[in-house]
Amino acid sequence: MFMDSDNQLIQKIKAGESRAFQTLVYRYQDHMFSVCLTILKNKPEAQEAAQDTFIKVFKSINSYKEDSKLSSWLYKIAYRTSLDYIRKRKHTQDVDDVAFSLTSDDSDAQQDMETHESSSALLKLVNELPADEAGLIRMFYLEELSIRELEQISGLTQSNIKVKLFRARNKLKELVQNNMRFSEVR
Repeated sequence: MFMDSDNQLIQKIKAGESRAFQTLVYRYQDHMFSVCLTILKNKPEAQEAAQDTFIKVFKSINSYKEDSKLSSWLYKIAYRTSLDYIRKRKHTQDVDDVAFSLTSDDSDAQQDMETHESSSALLKLVNELPADEAGLIRMFYLEELSIRELEQISGLTQSNIKVKLFRARNKLKELVQNNMRFSEVR
């Protein structure tokens, strides 16, 4: 089965092919939801923000300039949509548990379980960071976006992004250390 490139998909969407937009949504829905969830820290709200992201994409598809990566453009919309949700929100909400599906070649179930627990614990700590920092950490480390891509997505300067990532890493380090001390006390 032939998979259209992102640029081919965009051309088909601009030509009015609805199946092409469905393909785009299918291709990027998990990534957009993940970014929204990291920032909003609320699963139903993140689902709604991800849907709003794709509505905005559909409405503004003709403004997409193909000189940048489609994924960067989508992340930018998801990031800003999520921040808009935070601005509208009067109070913060608790974080929903996020389940990861980990795949491993190692058949040792105990090791897989420990890895899953470590990943879940780290994600919970990332979610304790301020929303903008959590979003940047997720996109930089988990989605492996470059500083330049983050600059396009967030509208921040490269130096500002580096400072925010540095501060977020320090806060995360402190959260990990505090969490380890708390675990030792129990």
